Amino acid sequence: MGTLFSALDIARSGMQAAQIQMDVAGHNIANVNKEGFSRQRVSLASRYPNYRTYGALGRGVDVQTVERLRDAFLDQVYRQQMPDLGSAEVRASYFGSIEDVFHESDDSGLSSQINQFFSALNDFATNVESQPYRQSVVSEASALAATLREVDQRLELLRTNANEEVRNLVPEINAIAERIADLNDHIHDIEATGTEANDMRDERDLLADQLAGLINVTIRERADGQFDVLVGGELLVSGATYRRIEAVRNPALDPERSDLVEVRFADNGHLVEVRSGELYGALSMRDTEVVAVTERIDTIAATLIEQINRIHAQGRGLVAWSGTVSSTNPVSVATDPLIAAGLPFDVTAGTIEVVVYDASNSPTTTSITVTAGTTLASFISDLNGIAGIDASLGADGVSLELSAEAGHTLRFANDTSGVLTALGVNGLFTGRDAASIAINSAVADDPRLLASGYSVDLSETGDNQAALAMAAVLDVAVVENNTSTLTQYYESTIVQIGIAARSNTERLQVERAFADDFEQRRQEVSGVSLDEEVTNMILYQRAFEASSRVVSVTNAMLESLLAMF
Repeated sequence: MGTLFSALDIARSGMQAAQIQMDVAGHNIANVNKEGFSRQRVSLASRYPNYRTYGALGRGVDVQTVERLRDAFLDQVYRQQMPDLGSAEVRASYFGSIEDVFHESDDSGLSSQINQFFSALNDFATNVESQPYRQSVVSEASALAATLREVDQRLELLRTNANEEVRNLVPEINAIAERIADLNDHIHDIEATGTEANDMRDERDLLADQLAGLINVTIRERADGQFDVLVGGELLVSGATYRRIEAVRNPALDPERSDLVEVRFADNGHLVEVRSGELYGALSMRDTEVVAVTERIDTIAATLIEQINRIHAQGRGLVAWSGTVSSTNPVSVATDPLIAAGLPFDVTAGTIEVVVYDASNSPTTTSITVTAGTTLASFISDLNGIAGIDASLGADGVSLELSAEAGHTLRFANDTSGVLTALGVNGLFTGRDAASIAINSAVADDPRLLASGYSVDLSETGDNQAALAMAAVLDVAVVENNTSTLTQYYESTIVQIGIAARSNTERLQVERAFADDFEQRRQEVSGVSLDEEVTNMILYQRAFEASSRVVSVTNAMLESLLAMF
Protein backbone atom coordinates (compact mmCIF):
# COMPACT_ATOMS: atom_id res chain seq x y z
CA MET A 1 0.00 0.00 0.00
CA GLY A 2 1.02 3.61 -0.28
CA THR A 3 3.13 5.29 2.32
CA LEU A 4 4.05 8.86 3.13
CA PHE A 5 7.50 8.16 1.74
CA SER A 6 6.01 6.92 -1.54
CA ALA A 7 4.03 10.17 -1.70
CA LEU A 8 7.29 12.07 -1.35
CA ASP A 9 8.78 10.02 -4.18
CA ILE A 10 5.78 10.71 -6.40
CA ALA A 11 6.08 14.45 -5.67
CA ARG A 12 9.82 14.31 -6.37
CA SER A 13 9.20 12.67 -9.76
CA GLY A 14 6.71 15.42 -10.63
CA MET A 15 9.14 18.17 -9.61
CA GLN A 16 11.94 16.52 -11.58
CA ALA A 17 9.76 16.19 -14.69
CA ALA A 18 8.65 19.81 -14.42
CA GLN A 19 12.27 20.93 -14.00
CA ILE A 20 13.38 19.02 -17.11
CA GLN A 21 10.43 20.39 -19.07
CA MET A 22 11.41 23.89 -17.97
CA ASP A 23 15.01 23.27 -19.12
CA VAL A 24 13.82 22.07 -22.53
CA ALA A 25 11.50 25.07 -22.92
CA GLY A 26 14.39 27.37 -22.04
CA HIS A 27 16.57 25.57 -24.58
CA ASN A 28 13.89 26.11 -27.24
CA ILE A 29 13.63 29.81 -26.43
CA ALA A 30 17.41 30.24 -26.43
CA ASN A 31 17.59 28.74 -29.93
CA VAL A 32 14.58 30.54 -31.40
CA ASN A 33 16.78 32.38 -33.93
CA LYS A 34 19.14 29.50 -34.70
CA GLU A 35 18.82 28.35 -38.31
CA GLY A 36 17.83 24.71 -38.60
CA PHE A 37 16.85 24.29 -34.94
CA SER A 38 13.92 21.96 -34.25
CA ARG A 39 11.86 22.56 -31.14
CA GLN A 40 12.02 19.81 -28.54
CA ARG A 41 9.49 18.29 -26.25
CA VAL A 42 9.79 16.08 -23.17
CA SER A 43 8.08 12.74 -23.51
CA LEU A 44 6.62 11.57 -20.14
CA ALA A 45 5.36 8.16 -19.07
CA SER A 46 3.63 7.00 -15.89
CA ARG A 47 5.73 4.74 -13.74
CA TYR A 48 4.73 1.10 -13.46
CA PRO A 49 2.12 1.07 -10.67
CA ASN A 50 1.93 -0.99 -7.53
CA TYR A 51 -0.97 -3.39 -7.82
CA ARG A 52 -3.05 -3.97 -4.70
CA THR A 53 -6.26 -5.80 -4.04
CA TYR A 54 -8.09 -2.54 -4.24
CA GLY A 55 -6.45 -1.52 -7.50
CA ALA A 56 -3.34 -0.10 -9.12
CA LEU A 57 -1.55 2.47 -7.01
CA GLY A 58 0.33 5.04 -9.14
CA ARG A 59 4.02 5.74 -8.50
CA GLY A 60 4.47 9.06 -10.27
CA VAL A 61 6.04 9.99 -13.59
CA ASP A 62 9.28 9.29 -15.49
CA VAL A 63 10.95 11.26 -18.27
CA GLN A 64 11.20 8.95 -21.28
CA THR A 65 13.01 11.05 -23.91
CA VAL A 66 13.63 14.57 -25.08
CA GLU A 67 12.49 14.36 -28.71
CA ARG A 68 12.66 16.65 -31.72
CA LEU A 69 9.47 17.67 -33.45
CA ARG A 70 10.31 16.97 -37.09
CA ASP A 71 8.42 15.75 -40.16
CA ALA A 72 10.67 13.48 -42.25
CA PHE A 73 8.32 13.63 -45.24
CA LEU A 74 8.45 17.44 -45.39
CA ASP A 75 12.24 17.29 -45.09
CA GLN A 76 12.39 14.93 -48.06
CA VAL A 77 10.08 17.05 -50.21
CA TYR A 78 11.96 20.23 -49.30
CA ARG A 79 15.31 18.69 -50.27
CA GLN A 80 13.85 17.55 -53.57
CA GLN A 81 12.89 21.16 -54.25
CA MET A 82 16.17 22.78 -53.24
CA PRO A 83 18.32 21.65 -56.23
CA ASP A 84 15.90 23.21 -58.71
CA LEU A 85 15.84 26.41 -56.67
CA GLY A 86 19.65 26.55 -56.51
CA SER A 87 19.93 26.03 -60.27
CA ALA A 88 17.26 28.64 -61.01
CA GLU A 89 18.97 31.23 -58.78
CA VAL A 90 22.29 30.85 -60.57
CA ARG A 91 20.77 30.83 -64.06
CA ALA A 92 18.58 33.86 -63.41
CA SER A 93 21.60 35.79 -62.12
CA TYR A 94 23.69 34.96 -65.18
CA PHE A 95 20.91 35.77 -67.64
CA GLY A 96 20.62 39.16 -65.97
CA SER A 97 24.36 39.62 -66.54
CA ILE A 98 24.00 38.57 -70.20
CA GLU A 99 21.35 41.24 -70.71
CA ASP A 100 23.70 43.82 -69.20
CA VAL A 101 26.40 42.88 -71.74
CA PHE A 102 24.56 44.42 -74.67
CA HIS A 103 23.89 47.96 -73.37
CA GLU A 104 20.73 48.13 -75.45
CA SER A 105 19.37 50.95 -73.30
CA ASP A 106 21.94 53.46 -74.59
CA ASP A 107 23.85 54.48 -77.73
CA SER A 108 26.85 52.32 -76.91
CA GLY A 109 24.99 49.07 -77.62
CA LEU A 110 25.92 46.76 -80.46
CA SER A 111 22.74 47.53 -82.38
CA SER A 112 23.55 51.24 -82.31
CA GLN A 113 27.14 50.57 -83.43
CA ILE A 114 25.97 48.46 -86.39
CA ASN A 115 23.56 51.20 -87.49
CA GLN A 116 26.21 53.90 -87.13
CA PHE A 117 28.68 51.90 -89.26
CA PHE A 118 26.22 51.41 -92.11
CA SER A 119 25.05 55.00 -91.81
CA ALA A 120 28.67 56.06 -92.32
CA LEU A 121 28.84 53.76 -95.37
CA ASN A 122 25.70 55.37 -96.81
CA ASP A 123 27.16 58.84 -96.34
CA PHE A 124 30.45 57.66 -97.83
CA ALA A 125 28.68 56.25 -100.92
CA THR A 126 27.60 59.77 -101.87
CA ASN A 127 30.97 61.34 -101.04
CA VAL A 128 33.58 58.74 -102.02
CA GLU A 129 36.20 61.34 -102.89
CA SER A 130 35.92 63.05 -99.49
CA GLN A 131 38.68 62.23 -97.04
CA PRO A 132 36.54 63.06 -93.94
CA TYR A 133 33.83 60.63 -95.04
CA ARG A 134 36.43 57.94 -95.62
CA GLN A 135 37.84 58.60 -92.17
CA SER A 136 34.32 58.38 -90.73
CA VAL A 137 33.86 54.89 -92.19
CA VAL A 138 37.23 53.81 -90.84
CA SER A 139 36.38 55.19 -87.38
CA GLU A 140 32.94 53.57 -87.27
CA ALA A 141 34.34 50.25 -88.52
CA SER A 142 36.97 50.38 -85.79
CA ALA A 143 34.32 51.22 -83.16
CA LEU A 144 32.05 48.40 -84.34
CA ALA A 145 34.93 45.91 -84.24
CA ALA A 146 35.85 47.11 -80.74
CA THR A 147 32.24 46.72 -79.57
CA LEU A 148 32.06 43.18 -80.93
CA ARG A 149 35.32 42.30 -79.20
CA GLU A 150 34.07 43.84 -75.97
CA VAL A 151 30.83 41.86 -76.13
CA ASP A 152 32.82 38.68 -76.74
CA GLN A 153 35.21 39.48 -73.89
CA ARG A 154 32.36 40.13 -71.47
CA LEU A 155 30.65 36.90 -72.48
CA GLU A 156 33.93 35.02 -72.03
CA LEU A 157 34.29 36.70 -68.63
CA LEU A 158 30.88 35.31 -67.69
CA ARG A 159 32.11 31.85 -68.69
CA THR A 160 35.22 32.42 -66.58
CA ASN A 161 33.08 33.48 -63.62
CA ALA A 162 30.88 30.41 -64.02
CA ASN A 163 33.97 28.22 -64.23
CA GLU A 164 35.33 29.76 -61.02
CA GLU A 165 31.96 29.27 -59.38
CA VAL A 166 32.24 25.55 -60.20
CA ARG A 167 35.73 25.51 -58.68
CA ASN A 168 34.47 27.22 -55.52
CA LEU A 169 31.41 25.01 -55.12
CA VAL A 170 33.44 21.79 -55.18
CA PRO A 171 35.32 22.41 -51.86
CA GLU A 172 32.07 23.66 -50.32
CA ILE A 173 30.37 20.38 -51.25
CA ASN A 174 33.35 18.43 -49.90
CA ALA A 175 33.27 20.35 -46.60
CA ILE A 176 29.55 19.65 -46.13
CA ALA A 177 29.97 15.97 -47.02
CA GLU A 178 32.85 15.66 -44.55
CA ARG A 179 30.84 17.31 -41.79
CA ILE A 180 27.80 15.08 -42.43
CA ALA A 181 30.04 12.00 -42.21
CA ASP A 182 31.53 13.29 -38.94
CA LEU A 183 28.06 13.94 -37.51
CA ASN A 184 26.94 10.48 -38.62
CA ASP A 185 29.74 9.01 -36.54
CA HIS A 186 28.93 11.08 -33.44
CA ILE A 187 25.18 10.51 -33.71
CA HIS A 188 25.71 6.77 -34.03
CA ASP A 189 27.91 6.67 -30.92
CA ILE A 190 25.53 8.80 -28.84
CA GLU A 191 22.33 7.07 -29.89
CA ALA A 192 23.85 3.64 -29.32
CA THR A 193 23.37 4.41 -25.60
CA GLY A 194 19.65 5.09 -26.14
CA THR A 195 19.95 8.90 -26.05
CA GLU A 196 18.61 11.09 -28.88
CA ALA A 197 21.31 13.35 -30.36
CA ASN A 198 18.78 16.10 -31.12
CA ASP A 199 21.06 19.08 -31.65
CA MET A 200 23.48 17.09 -33.79
CA ARG A 201 20.61 15.82 -35.88
CA ASP A 202 19.48 19.43 -36.38
CA GLU A 203 22.94 20.40 -37.57
CA ARG A 204 23.06 17.43 -39.93
CA ASP A 205 19.63 18.23 -41.34
CA LEU A 206 20.68 21.82 -41.95
CA LEU A 207 23.81 20.63 -43.77
CA ALA A 208 21.67 18.26 -45.83
CA ASP A 209 19.42 21.19 -46.82
CA GLN A 210 22.45 23.24 -47.85
CA LEU A 211 23.96 20.36 -49.82
CA ALA A 212 20.67 19.80 -51.65
CA GLY A 213 20.81 23.40 -52.89
CA LEU A 214 24.30 22.89 -54.30
CA ILE A 215 23.89 19.57 -56.13
CA ASN A 216 21.26 16.93 -56.79
CA VAL A 217 21.44 14.51 -53.87
CA THR A 218 19.38 11.62 -52.56
CA ILE A 219 19.48 11.24 -48.77
CA ARG A 220 18.57 7.97 -47.06
CA GLU A 221 18.52 7.40 -43.32
CA ARG A 222 19.72 4.04 -42.06
CA ALA A 223 18.13 2.08 -39.25
CA ASP A 224 21.03 3.14 -37.00
CA GLY A 225 20.28 6.82 -37.62
CA GLN A 226 23.15 7.54 -40.04
CA PHE A 227 22.68 9.26 -43.41
CA ASP A 228 23.76 7.90 -46.78
CA VAL A 229 24.07 10.65 -49.41
CA LEU A 230 24.05 9.76 -53.12
CA VAL A 231 24.78 11.92 -56.15
CA GLY A 232 23.35 10.30 -59.24
CA GLY A 233 23.96 6.62 -58.64
CA GLU A 234 27.16 6.97 -56.58
CA LEU A 235 27.62 7.37 -52.83
CA LEU A 236 29.01 10.68 -51.65
CA VAL A 237 28.58 9.93 -47.94
CA SER A 238 28.24 6.44 -46.49
CA GLY A 239 27.91 6.45 -42.74
CA ALA A 240 31.08 7.88 -41.23
CA THR A 241 32.98 7.97 -44.53
CA TYR A 242 32.75 10.37 -47.46
CA ARG A 243 34.22 10.66 -50.93
CA ARG A 244 35.87 13.81 -52.19
CA ILE A 245 35.00 15.32 -55.53
CA GLU A 246 37.40 17.52 -57.48
CA ALA A 247 37.37 20.07 -60.28
CA VAL A 248 39.63 18.72 -63.01
CA ARG A 249 40.77 20.68 -66.05
CA ASN A 250 39.73 19.17 -69.36
CA PRO A 251 40.95 21.02 -72.50
CA ALA A 252 38.59 18.87 -74.58
CA LEU A 253 35.63 20.85 -73.18
CA ASP A 254 36.69 23.81 -75.33
CA PRO A 255 39.92 23.79 -77.38
CA GLU A 256 40.16 27.56 -76.93
CA ARG A 257 39.72 27.43 -73.14
CA SER A 258 42.18 25.13 -71.38
CA ASP A 259 41.03 26.42 -67.97
CA LEU A 260 37.57 24.85 -68.03
CA VAL A 261 36.96 22.16 -65.42
CA GLU A 262 34.68 19.17 -65.00
CA VAL A 263 33.66 17.56 -61.71
CA ARG A 264 34.88 14.04 -60.93
CA PHE A 265 35.14 11.74 -57.93
CA ALA A 266 38.70 11.91 -56.63
CA ASP A 267 39.00 8.19 -55.83
CA ASN A 268 37.96 6.63 -59.14
CA GLY A 269 37.85 9.54 -61.59
CA HIS A 270 34.19 8.94 -62.45
CA LEU A 271 32.36 11.97 -63.78
CA VAL A 272 29.87 13.30 -61.21
CA GLU A 273 26.33 13.19 -62.58
CA VAL A 274 25.31 16.79 -61.99
CA ARG A 275 21.66 17.35 -62.91
CA SER A 276 20.54 20.26 -60.74
CA GLY A 277 21.59 22.60 -57.95
CA GLU A 278 23.88 25.61 -58.04
CA LEU A 279 26.66 23.49 -59.51
CA TYR A 280 24.45 22.50 -62.44
CA GLY A 281 23.34 26.11 -62.91
CA ALA A 282 26.96 27.26 -63.21
CA LEU A 283 27.91 24.41 -65.55
CA SER A 284 24.90 24.87 -67.81
CA MET A 285 25.52 28.61 -68.12
CA ARG A 286 29.22 28.07 -68.83
CA ASP A 287 28.85 25.24 -71.34
CA THR A 288 25.48 25.90 -72.98
CA GLU A 289 23.74 29.22 -72.49
CA VAL A 290 26.67 31.66 -72.70
CA VAL A 291 28.20 29.61 -75.52
CA ALA A 292 24.94 29.82 -77.50
CA VAL A 293 24.89 33.62 -77.18
CA THR A 294 28.59 33.83 -78.09
CA GLU A 295 28.00 31.73 -81.18
CA ARG A 296 25.28 34.10 -82.35
CA ILE A 297 27.54 37.12 -81.84
CA ASP A 298 30.30 35.25 -83.69
CA THR A 299 27.84 34.66 -86.53
CA ILE A 300 27.14 38.40 -86.73
CA ALA A 301 30.85 39.24 -86.71
CA ALA A 302 31.77 36.52 -89.23
CA THR A 303 28.94 37.51 -91.56
CA LEU A 304 29.91 41.17 -91.36
CA ILE A 305 33.57 40.32 -92.09
CA GLU A 306 32.72 38.01 -94.98
CA GLN A 307 30.11 40.18 -96.69
CA ILE A 308 32.00 43.47 -96.42
CA ASN A 309 35.36 41.92 -97.30
CA ARG A 310 33.99 40.12 -100.37
CA ILE A 311 33.10 43.53 -101.76
CA HIS A 312 36.08 45.42 -100.43
CA ALA A 313 38.67 42.85 -101.58
CA GLN A 314 37.73 43.22 -105.26
CA GLY A 315 37.10 46.96 -105.16
CA ARG A 316 39.54 49.81 -105.15
CA GLY A 317 39.92 53.16 -103.45
CA LEU A 318 41.45 56.41 -104.59
CA VAL A 319 44.81 54.67 -105.00
CA ALA A 320 45.90 51.11 -105.69
CA TRP A 321 48.00 49.03 -103.34
CA SER A 322 51.74 49.47 -103.24
CA GLY A 323 54.27 47.76 -101.04
CA THR A 324 53.30 44.43 -99.45
CA VAL A 325 49.83 42.94 -99.08
CA SER A 326 49.64 40.16 -96.47
CA SER A 327 46.92 37.63 -95.81
CA THR A 328 45.50 37.65 -92.27
CA ASN A 329 43.98 34.15 -92.20
CA PRO A 330 46.68 31.45 -92.21
CA VAL A 331 46.07 28.01 -93.68
CA SER A 332 46.72 24.81 -91.76
CA VAL A 333 49.25 23.50 -94.31
CA ALA A 334 50.43 25.39 -97.40
CA THR A 335 50.15 22.30 -99.57
CA ASP A 336 46.59 21.39 -98.49
CA PRO A 337 43.72 22.35 -100.83
CA LEU A 338 42.32 25.71 -99.77
CA ILE A 339 38.85 24.21 -99.43
CA ALA A 340 40.19 22.00 -96.59
CA ALA A 341 42.92 24.20 -95.15
CA GLY A 342 41.05 25.46 -92.08
CA LEU A 343 40.10 28.85 -93.51
CA PRO A 344 37.21 30.68 -91.85
CA PHE A 345 35.27 31.34 -95.05
CA ASP A 346 34.44 29.12 -98.02
CA VAL A 347 36.56 28.86 -101.15
CA THR A 348 34.81 27.64 -104.30
CA ALA A 349 35.86 26.98 -107.86
CA GLY A 350 36.04 30.28 -109.73
CA THR A 351 38.36 32.97 -110.99
CA ILE A 352 40.08 36.04 -109.65
CA GLU A 353 41.57 38.95 -111.56
CA VAL A 354 44.80 40.64 -110.53
CA VAL A 355 45.24 44.15 -111.96
CA VAL A 356 48.79 45.51 -112.06
CA TYR A 357 49.40 49.22 -112.80
CA ASP A 358 52.65 50.58 -114.14
CA ALA A 359 54.14 53.95 -113.32
CA SER A 360 51.63 55.70 -115.61
CA ASN A 361 48.67 53.84 -113.99
CA SER A 362 48.10 51.75 -117.09
CA PRO A 363 46.42 48.48 -116.03
CA THR A 364 47.26 44.93 -117.00
CA THR A 365 44.66 42.37 -115.95
CA THR A 366 45.47 38.70 -115.41
CA SER A 367 42.91 36.04 -114.51
CA ILE A 368 43.77 33.17 -112.14
CA THR A 369 41.60 30.07 -111.95
CA VAL A 370 40.86 28.58 -108.54
CA THR A 371 39.85 24.93 -108.44
CA ALA A 372 39.04 22.39 -105.74
CA GLY A 373 42.69 21.37 -105.75
CA THR A 374 44.19 24.85 -105.48
CA THR A 375 46.57 25.18 -102.53
CA LEU A 376 48.20 28.22 -101.05
CA ALA A 377 51.48 27.10 -102.60
CA SER A 378 49.96 26.72 -106.08
CA PHE A 379 48.10 30.03 -105.73
CA ILE A 380 51.40 31.73 -104.90
CA SER A 381 52.95 30.07 -107.95
CA ASP A 382 50.14 31.42 -110.15
CA LEU A 383 50.62 34.92 -108.72
CA ASN A 384 54.33 34.79 -109.40
CA GLY A 385 53.54 34.23 -113.05
CA ILE A 386 52.19 37.76 -113.27
CA ALA A 387 54.65 40.45 -114.26
CA GLY A 388 55.16 43.30 -111.80
CA ILE A 389 54.39 41.44 -108.56
CA ASP A 390 56.13 39.03 -106.22
CA ALA A 391 54.31 36.44 -104.07
CA SER A 392 55.70 34.24 -101.35
CA LEU A 393 54.89 32.38 -98.16
CA GLY A 394 55.01 34.48 -95.03
CA ALA A 395 57.54 33.87 -92.29
CA ASP A 396 55.09 31.49 -90.61
CA GLY A 397 54.96 29.32 -93.74
CA VAL A 398 51.14 29.32 -93.84
CA SER A 399 50.25 32.85 -95.00
CA LEU A 400 50.55 34.84 -98.20
CA GLU A 401 52.74 37.87 -98.81
CA LEU A 402 52.22 39.74 -102.06
CA SER A 403 54.17 42.84 -103.06
CA ALA A 404 54.23 45.11 -106.10
CA GLU A 405 57.56 45.63 -107.76
CA ALA A 406 59.10 49.09 -107.89
CA GLY A 407 57.05 51.44 -110.08
CA HIS A 408 53.97 49.22 -109.90
CA THR A 409 50.76 49.06 -107.86
CA LEU A 410 48.10 46.40 -107.77
CA ARG A 411 44.52 45.58 -106.94
CA PHE A 412 42.11 42.66 -107.29
CA ALA A 413 38.85 42.38 -109.20
CA ASN A 414 35.99 40.00 -109.95
CA ASP A 415 36.78 37.32 -107.36
CA THR A 416 34.16 34.63 -107.90
CA SER A 417 36.04 32.07 -105.82
CA GLY A 418 36.04 33.88 -102.47
CA VAL A 419 39.74 33.14 -102.06
CA LEU A 420 40.61 36.73 -101.10
CA THR A 421 38.02 36.81 -98.32
CA ALA A 422 38.99 33.35 -97.09
CA LEU A 423 42.70 34.24 -96.95
CA GLY A 424 42.00 37.70 -95.53
CA VAL A 425 43.55 39.73 -98.35
CA ASN A 426 42.62 43.37 -99.00
CA GLY A 427 39.63 43.35 -96.64
CA LEU A 428 38.25 46.19 -94.57
CA PHE A 429 38.08 43.87 -91.56
CA THR A 430 40.45 41.20 -90.31
CA GLY A 431 39.64 38.19 -88.15
CA ARG A 432 37.05 35.45 -88.27
CA ASP A 433 34.73 36.02 -85.28
CA ALA A 434 33.78 38.48 -82.56
CA ALA A 435 36.93 37.75 -80.57
CA SER A 436 39.31 38.48 -83.44
CA ILE A 437 37.54 41.09 -85.57
CA ALA A 438 39.55 44.26 -86.18
CA ILE A 439 40.00 46.84 -88.91
CA ASN A 440 42.68 46.35 -91.56
CA SER A 441 45.60 48.42 -90.27
CA ALA A 442 46.63 49.44 -93.81
CA VAL A 443 43.20 50.98 -94.46
CA ALA A 444 43.17 52.58 -91.03
CA ASP A 445 46.57 54.18 -91.75
CA ASP A 446 45.58 55.33 -95.25
CA PRO A 447 41.79 55.75 -95.75
CA ARG A 448 42.45 56.37 -99.47
CA LEU A 449 42.69 52.56 -99.74
CA LEU A 450 39.08 52.19 -98.57
CA ALA A 451 37.32 50.57 -101.52
CA SER A 452 34.72 52.73 -103.17
CA GLY A 453 34.42 51.53 -106.77
CA TYR A 454 35.14 48.72 -109.22
CA SER A 455 36.45 50.66 -112.22
CA VAL A 456 39.83 49.57 -113.51
CA ASP A 457 40.57 53.20 -114.43
CA LEU A 458 42.08 54.79 -111.32
CA SER A 459 41.19 58.23 -112.62
CA GLU A 460 37.50 57.46 -112.10
CA THR A 461 37.66 58.48 -108.43
CA GLY A 462 33.93 59.15 -108.32
CA ASP A 463 33.00 55.48 -108.87
CA ASN A 464 30.90 54.53 -105.84
CA GLN A 465 29.59 51.09 -106.80
CA ALA A 466 31.61 49.22 -104.18
CA ALA A 467 30.60 51.73 -101.49
CA LEU A 468 26.92 51.29 -102.42
CA ALA A 469 27.29 47.51 -102.33
CA MET A 470 28.83 47.59 -98.84
CA ALA A 471 26.12 49.95 -97.57
CA ALA A 472 23.43 47.60 -98.96
CA VAL A 473 24.72 44.63 -96.94
CA LEU A 474 22.64 45.76 -93.95
CA ASP A 475 19.37 45.18 -95.83
CA VAL A 476 20.28 41.89 -97.55
CA ALA A 477 19.30 38.51 -96.08
CA VAL A 478 22.76 37.05 -95.51
CA VAL A 479 22.32 35.17 -92.20
CA GLU A 480 20.67 31.84 -91.35
CA ASN A 481 20.82 30.42 -94.86
CA ASN A 482 20.03 33.82 -96.34
CA THR A 483 16.73 34.17 -94.47
CA SER A 484 17.62 37.07 -92.15
CA THR A 485 19.42 40.38 -92.38
CA LEU A 486 22.11 41.27 -89.87
CA THR A 487 19.70 43.57 -88.05
CA GLN A 488 16.95 40.96 -87.94
CA TYR A 489 19.37 38.32 -86.69
CA TYR A 490 20.71 40.59 -83.98
CA GLU A 491 17.22 41.62 -82.90
CA SER A 492 16.25 37.94 -82.81
CA THR A 493 19.27 37.30 -80.59
CA ILE A 494 18.26 40.05 -78.15
CA VAL A 495 14.67 38.77 -78.11
CA GLN A 496 15.85 35.23 -77.36
CA ILE A 497 18.03 36.48 -74.52
CA GLY A 498 15.14 38.51 -73.12
CA ILE A 499 12.74 35.57 -73.32
CA ALA A 500 15.25 33.24 -71.68
CA ALA A 501 15.96 35.79 -68.93
CA ARG A 502 12.26 36.33 -68.23
CA SER A 503 11.57 32.59 -68.34
CA ASN A 504 14.33 31.90 -65.82
CA THR A 505 13.16 34.73 -63.58
CA GLU A 506 9.64 33.34 -63.62
CA ARG A 507 10.95 29.86 -62.95
CA LEU A 508 12.97 31.22 -60.03
CA GLN A 509 9.85 32.81 -58.58
CA VAL A 510 7.94 29.53 -58.89
CA GLU A 511 10.76 27.45 -57.39
CA ARG A 512 11.21 29.93 -54.56
CA ALA A 513 7.47 29.93 -53.85
CA PHE A 514 7.47 26.11 -53.65
CA ALA A 515 10.53 26.10 -51.40
CA ASP A 516 9.09 28.83 -49.15
CA ASP A 517 5.80 26.94 -48.88
CA PHE A 518 7.50 23.70 -47.83
CA GLU A 519 9.77 25.59 -45.42
CA GLN A 520 6.75 27.28 -43.85
CA ARG A 521 5.08 23.91 -43.40
CA ARG A 522 8.28 22.57 -41.84
CA GLN A 523 8.40 25.52 -39.47
CA GLU A 524 4.81 24.87 -38.42
CA VAL A 525 6.04 21.52 -37.16
CA SER A 526 9.59 22.28 -36.07
CA GLY A 527 9.77 26.01 -35.50
CA VAL A 528 9.85 27.56 -32.04
CA SER A 529 6.82 29.65 -31.04
CA LEU A 530 7.71 31.99 -28.20
CA ASP A 531 4.05 32.33 -27.19
CA GLU A 532 3.67 28.56 -26.97
CA GLU A 533 6.92 28.13 -25.03
CA VAL A 534 6.00 30.84 -22.51
CA THR A 535 2.56 29.27 -22.04
CA ASN A 536 4.15 25.88 -21.48
CA MET A 537 6.58 27.38 -18.98
CA ILE A 538 3.65 28.62 -16.95
CA LEU A 539 2.18 25.10 -16.97
CA TYR A 540 5.53 23.61 -15.92
CA GLN A 541 5.83 26.20 -13.17
CA ARG A 542 2.39 25.34 -11.83
CA ALA A 543 3.15 21.63 -12.00
CA PHE A 544 6.38 22.17 -10.08
CA GLU A 545 4.57 24.27 -7.47
CA ALA A 546 1.84 21.64 -7.09
CA SER A 547 4.39 18.85 -6.64
CA SER A 548 6.27 20.94 -4.12
CA ARG A 549 2.96 21.46 -2.29
CA VAL A 550 2.56 17.69 -2.11
CA VAL A 551 6.01 17.56 -0.50
CA SER A 552 4.99 20.21 2.03
CA VAL A 553 1.75 18.45 2.92
CA THR A 554 3.44 15.06 3.12
CA ASN A 555 6.17 16.55 5.33
CA ALA A 556 3.54 17.95 7.69
CA MET A 557 1.86 14.55 7.86
CA LEU A 558 5.20 12.93 8.71
CA GLU A 559 5.78 15.46 11.48
CA SER A 560 2.33 14.72 12.90
CA LEU A 561 3.01 11.01 12.73
CA LEU A 562 6.38 11.35 14.48
CA ALA A 563 4.83 13.57 17.16
CA MET A 564 2.55 10.68 18.17
CA PHE A 565 5.67 8.79 19.35
